[in-house]
Amino acid sequence: MEGRTHVKRTFAAIVERTSKWDQSKPAQEQDGFEHHAKYMGDLEADGLIRLAGLMLGSTDVLFILEAESEEEVQTRLGQDPWRQDGHTRLVRLEEIAIRTWAPLTGAP
Repeated sequence: MEGRTHVKRTFAAIVERTSKWDQSKPAQEQDGFEHHAKYMGDLEADGLIRLAGLMLGSTDVLFILEAESEEEVQTRLGQDPWRQDGHTRLVRLEEIAIRTWAPLTGAP
Protein backbone atom coordinates (compact mmCIF):
# COMPACT_ATOMS: atom_id res chain seq x y z
CA MET A 1 0.00 0.00 0.00
CA GLU A 2 1.51 3.33 -1.06
CA GLY A 3 2.17 5.91 1.60
CA ARG A 4 1.87 3.38 4.40
CA THR A 5 4.18 4.12 7.32
CA HIS A 6 6.12 1.14 8.59
CA VAL A 7 6.44 1.25 12.36
CA LYS A 8 9.52 -0.31 13.85
CA ARG A 9 9.03 -2.40 16.96
CA THR A 10 11.69 -3.34 19.50
CA PHE A 11 12.61 -6.95 20.24
CA ALA A 12 14.96 -8.75 22.61
CA ALA A 13 16.55 -11.98 21.43
CA ILE A 14 18.68 -14.43 23.35
CA VAL A 15 20.97 -16.60 21.26
CA GLU A 16 22.90 -19.47 22.78
CA ARG A 17 26.05 -21.20 21.66
CA THR A 18 25.43 -24.87 20.93
CA SER A 19 27.58 -27.96 21.44
CA LYS A 20 29.13 -27.25 18.02
CA TRP A 21 30.85 -24.24 19.63
CA ASP A 22 34.44 -25.06 20.66
CA GLN A 23 34.58 -23.68 24.21
CA SER A 24 38.39 -23.75 24.14
CA LYS A 25 38.50 -21.07 21.42
CA PRO A 26 37.42 -17.42 21.37
CA ALA A 27 34.71 -16.34 18.92
CA GLN A 28 37.28 -15.07 16.43
CA GLU A 29 38.76 -18.58 16.12
CA GLN A 30 35.46 -20.42 15.60
CA ASP A 31 34.75 -21.92 12.16
CA GLY A 32 32.99 -19.43 9.92
CA PHE A 33 33.73 -16.38 12.07
CA GLU A 34 34.48 -14.09 9.10
CA HIS A 35 31.12 -14.81 7.44
CA HIS A 36 29.24 -14.47 10.73
CA ALA A 37 30.97 -11.17 11.58
CA LYS A 38 30.22 -9.70 8.16
CA TYR A 39 26.58 -10.78 8.34
CA MET A 40 26.14 -9.29 11.83
CA GLY A 41 27.86 -6.09 10.68
CA ASP A 42 25.40 -5.85 7.80
CA LEU A 43 22.44 -6.30 10.20
CA GLU A 44 23.82 -3.51 12.36
CA ALA A 45 24.36 -1.24 9.34
CA ASP A 46 20.78 -1.95 8.23
CA GLY A 47 19.53 -0.79 11.65
CA LEU A 48 18.15 -4.18 12.67
CA ILE A 49 20.65 -4.74 15.48
CA ARG A 50 20.64 -1.82 17.90
CA LEU A 51 22.65 -3.41 20.73
CA ALA A 52 24.37 -6.75 21.21
CA GLY A 53 26.43 -8.16 24.02
CA LEU A 54 27.60 -11.26 25.82
CA MET A 55 25.67 -12.26 28.92
CA LEU A 56 28.55 -12.78 31.31
CA GLY A 57 26.82 -15.34 33.52
CA SER A 58 26.43 -17.70 30.57
CA THR A 59 27.58 -18.17 27.00
CA ASP A 60 24.43 -16.52 25.64
CA VAL A 61 24.24 -13.33 23.60
CA LEU A 62 21.57 -10.67 24.07
CA PHE A 63 20.39 -8.68 21.06
CA ILE A 64 18.15 -5.63 21.07
CA LEU A 65 16.65 -5.27 17.61
CA GLU A 66 14.31 -2.95 15.73
CA ALA A 67 12.11 -4.46 13.02
CA GLU A 68 8.62 -4.28 11.60
CA SER A 69 7.71 -7.77 12.81
CA GLU A 70 8.84 -10.80 14.75
CA GLU A 71 8.90 -12.69 11.45
CA GLU A 72 11.45 -10.20 10.06
CA VAL A 73 13.69 -10.78 13.07
CA GLN A 74 13.29 -14.57 12.79
CA THR A 75 14.13 -14.50 9.09
CA ARG A 76 17.11 -12.18 9.33
CA LEU A 77 18.68 -13.88 12.36
CA GLY A 78 18.00 -17.24 10.73
CA GLN A 79 20.27 -16.28 7.83
CA ASP A 80 23.30 -15.86 10.12
CA PRO A 81 25.96 -18.35 8.97
CA TRP A 82 26.50 -19.53 12.55
CA ARG A 83 22.79 -20.19 12.96
CA GLN A 84 22.70 -22.08 9.68
CA ASP A 85 25.71 -24.27 10.51
CA GLY A 86 24.53 -24.98 14.05
CA HIS A 87 27.02 -22.92 16.09
CA THR A 88 24.17 -20.94 17.63
CA ARG A 89 20.42 -21.13 18.10
CA LEU A 90 17.75 -18.63 18.98
CA VAL A 91 16.28 -19.56 22.35
CA ARG A 92 14.01 -16.60 23.03
CA LEU A 93 12.53 -13.76 21.00
CA GLU A 94 10.10 -11.33 22.48
CA GLU A 95 8.79 -7.85 21.72
CA ILE A 96 9.73 -5.39 24.44
CA ALA A 97 8.61 -1.93 25.51
CA ILE A 98 11.64 0.22 26.25
CA ARG A 99 10.92 2.59 29.13
CA THR A 100 14.29 4.35 29.20
CA TRP A 101 16.74 4.65 26.33
CA ALA A 102 19.76 6.69 27.32
CA PRO A 103 21.94 7.37 24.28
CA LEU A 104 25.64 6.63 24.57
CA THR A 105 27.54 9.89 24.94
CA GLY A 106 31.11 8.83 24.41
CA ALA A 107 33.75 6.80 26.13
CA PRO A 108 34.26 7.24 29.89
